[in-house]
Amino acid sequence: MIKAPMHLNPLSMAVALSLSVTASAQSQVETFEEIIVTGVYKTTSKLESTASVTALTADQIFESAPRSTAEVFRSLPGIHAEASSGDANSNIKVRGMPISSGGSRYVSIQEDGFPMLLVGDASFATADSWLRMDTTVGSVQSIRGGTAATTAWNAPGGIINFISKTGEDEGGSIGVTGGLNYESARVDGNYGGSLGGEWTYHVGGFFRDGEGVREGGTEKGHQLKATVARDYDRGNIKIHFKHLDDEVPTYLPIPAIASGSGSFRETGVDFGDGTLFLGTTDCAPRQNNTVDCVSGDGFEAEMSSLAFDGTFDFNEVFSAGLKYRVATIEGNFASPFPANVFNDVSAGDSVEIVYFNTETNDEDNEFADLNLSADFGFIQARIGLAFASQTLATTWNFNQYYRRLDAKLSVFDQGNSVDGVLYGNPAFGNCCTREYNFDIDGTAPYLALTGQVGENLTWDASYRDNQYDVTGTFAESTVLIPLDVNGDGVIGQNEQQVPTIGVARRADYDVDYDAWSLGVNYALGENMAVFGNVSEGGSLSSPDRVTGNIQANGDMLNDSGFSAVEQAEIGFKYKSDSADIYITYFMADTTEAREFEVTTQTFKENTYEASGIEVEGSYDFGNGFGIRANATFTDSEITQTGSGGNVGNTPRRQADYLFNITPYYVGESWDAGVSLFGTDDVYIQDNNDLKFDAFITTSVFFNYALTQNIHLSFNVNNLFDEEGFTEGEEGSAAPGDFVRIRPINGRTGSLTLRYDFL
Repeated sequence: MIKAPMHLNPLSMAVALSLSVTASAQSQVETFEEIIVTGVYKTTSKLESTASVTALTADQIFESAPRSTAEVFRSLPGIHAEASSGDANSNIKVRGMPISSGGSRYVSIQEDGFPMLLVGDASFATADSWLRMDTTVGSVQSIRGGTAATTAWNAPGGIINFISKTGEDEGGSIGVTGGLNYESARVDGNYGGSLGGEWTYHVGGFFRDGEGVREGGTEKGHQLKATVARDYDRGNIKIHFKHLDDEVPTYLPIPAIASGSGSFRETGVDFGDGTLFLGTTDCAPRQNNTVDCVSGDGFEAEMSSLAFDGTFDFNEVFSAGLKYRVATIEGNFASPFPANVFNDVSAGDSVEIVYFNTETNDEDNEFADLNLSADFGFIQARIGLAFASQTLATTWNFNQYYRRLDAKLSVFDQGNSVDGVLYGNPAFGNCCTREYNFDIDGTAPYLALTGQVGENLTWDASYRDNQYDVTGTFAESTVLIPLDVNGDGVIGQNEQQVPTIGVARRADYDVDYDAWSLGVNYALGENMAVFGNVSEGGSLSSPDRVTGNIQANGDMLNDSGFSAVEQAEIGFKYKSDSADIYITYFMADTTEAREFEVTTQTFKENTYEASGIEVEGSYDFGNGFGIRANATFTDSEITQTGSGGNVGNTPRRQADYLFNITPYYVGESWDAGVSLFGTDDVYIQDNNDLKFDAFITTSVFFNYALTQNIHLSFNVNNLFDEEGFTEGEEGSAAPGDFVRIRPINGRTGSLTLRYDFL
């Protein structure tokens, strides 16, 4: 549903750049083979790699009009990003490996080769929540399978890496973007160049303020990034700095009514731009029965990091490398979750809300990698030692609200609630007043060999020993006490039995597993190759997911603190001046640990098999016309469960196909294109009863050069206001039943004015 355009300040529009702007039209016709540095032990190209790799330029990303970081991931083959939660807390999976309890368990989300977090599936604190796409990013690279299992922590499925600009190309831009039918204003800027001698620099970031693409949210904050780099005769150095302080809406499922045959109808909340946001100040007990209050609905993310990445060549044979990053991270997740939808005698259709209010007290982390390499001509060897350390300290407190689903959407009292709020969450059995304080230390020695046989055959082999030590405490029991939560000096009716944090238990366990990869690539000529690899790896479960497996002495039951993945793939690659195509057949077996899921209040312990085909390619027709596309076809099956049920079914929310197609035209002073994203229908839960229908969204972009330096850009995401859904709680529903589902965003348009420093 299109809203009235917001009023934009013309002066602000004159100092501009945005997340949704592309570079000049000429950049779209440049063809080059980007060097792949992500998930490999030796820099390579797509044509020479022994695994499936993808490299996207910033221009290609912006053309798809992404409204969140997760929507950037949709341009990558093999990656299934449920991009409906906003700019934080997305569910991301790869090649049929399941989304069992949220986050990105099998994919490492990275920035300049450093993981955002050691574990990617912590409850309410997923790795993508501290990552933002802006104009400081020069490219996004991804590897699926192969050496991803041995080059990164907890990345058996793949790696997605945002690579910053270094200032090798002098120049930059400044600009502003405004939402045309949603309240959002954003200023982006970046500039880079020479510092003198061999040194280069690049600085930039963004500032934004607004509501976001759905009503009632808060989108406010900034990011500053800087990179200093130097290439010299005997190596190179990069130093990266980042500071993020950003608040974004977090969209959870909303109430709806099942209509049958995979369709749904609204009940009080608009699918395209509605939310259950309360706009209230939610107060809840924290540590030592102190009370903390949070205003507004969304995710507050703060991160500061400093990273060093350098190599040094001792001579023509031996070299050394050192990577190190330290980061301080904290945040807060606050958003309403519909625990129950019902019809109240006096209020009509209504929703019982459990308000997720989770504080990320500390996710500080450090990553280091020290290695020694030798190049003997026909074979290259690397031996190294990787270190990781991360704190995972979170505090959960969930209150309960009652809200009408009529036009007023007002809160009302039921039971012992006062002013619409009940301190506690009886809808979840008062389960979720919790405190986690874990320290995770990782050590991983590794060995990698790469080589060449003749002129056409290249190969690689790698091994990594992942060793984790998890210590700390967790408190999941609840103590009910009278407590003045709202601070009015009176113990009210809704404050008589307030859940507070109970007795803590100890965690002290080790998780060790091996990872290895073998791959080959055979060149059939200058522009054609075949490749294949096999790999095995695993992913450490976030400690807050597996506390049900921790014994009284703190040890882990049956070494069940990680999930194991086995993969194989074989593929064909072709690249010429006007066309390229990459086709990969893959297989993956996943065995998961027993883990807890908050929203369903259940434990999951499943084994899966998946196989499929990835297709990626582009074609330049000449005369300015071209097309880029990718598609993933997956056949996935549940082969074993802890309960014995659902065996043989398709894993929940696993689509048989995903595709992204972008035809475009480049003229002398303008360019335009269309980006089509589509997904097959999916089962909402593992019982394979209720479905979400397939959908296709259409986004368009148009860029016009007013002068050599000034550019005007317009784009629309979901042009036809297509209805689609990505996540749901009910696995079965008869027509007329209430359900809880998460819809994609409706149609949104934005306008950008940008000035380029040439």
